[in-house]
Amino acid sequence: IVVAYDHKRGEAENGRKKFRKNEDRNALGHGDCIDCFQCVNVCPTGIDIRNGTQLECVNCTACIDECDTIMEKIDLPKGLIRYASEDNIERKAKFTFNPRLKGYAAVLTILIGVLIGMLFLRNDLEANILRLPGQLYEHKEGNIISNVYTYKLINKTSEDIDDVSFKLLSHKGKIDLVSHRRFQVPAQELAEGTLFIEINNAALNGDKDKLKIGVYSGDLLIETTTARFLAPRSYN
Repeated sequence: IVVAYDHKRGEAENGRKKFRKNEDRNALGHGDCIDCFQCVNVCPTGIDIRNGTQLECVNCTACIDECDTIMEKIDLPKGLIRYASEDNIERKAKFTFNPRLKGYAAVLTILIGVLIGMLFLRNDLEANILRLPGQLYEHKEGNIISNVYTYKLINKTSEDIDDVSFKLLSHKGKIDLVSHRRFQVPAQELAEGTLFIEINNAALNGDKDKLKIGVYSGDLLIETTTARFLAPRSYN
């Protein structure tokens, strides 16, 4: 199905002809096309759709609109240029919902469902916490292991997210922000900075533990993310 000119109707037996009032075009064997060239004039690529489907056609349908306007003015049925298939023009075959179109419709329905689901399930805040490149761990007093991270928080909403803080959910330990403890993420903007995570070595299961970190707005958990925590390797 493409933007097509109905040559059967437009040309008839003796081709197209300029419009004249009180003229019986059917008796003269002329088609409904009055050779006004309006379809050519409005085409952004300058093609004549009456010469058949062409590579330059961008399916803008400007020719359809203009031709329908002309048909209305001369009291002829619209649709001389329309979306149609070759069978529809040659044999007047009606549109059928064949198995291929059913497959396309099913795929489109699934994709729309996935898109709607993603829109409803997406979080208001996107959080990324990554270890600072090139840094290992720091061994502090009391068998405390410290890692340094950078964080990026993206606010996807049109409202500010206030009183933002981080908490460890998977291990006992603490998170210290470099500049401040709580902060605000402006609407539709990015907040980033640096933080330290300190955990007692006895609470770790290996040299690369996976941490679960919660992002809170006040006392409300709004997002969770994960990060790797490096610690001394044990050979026991």
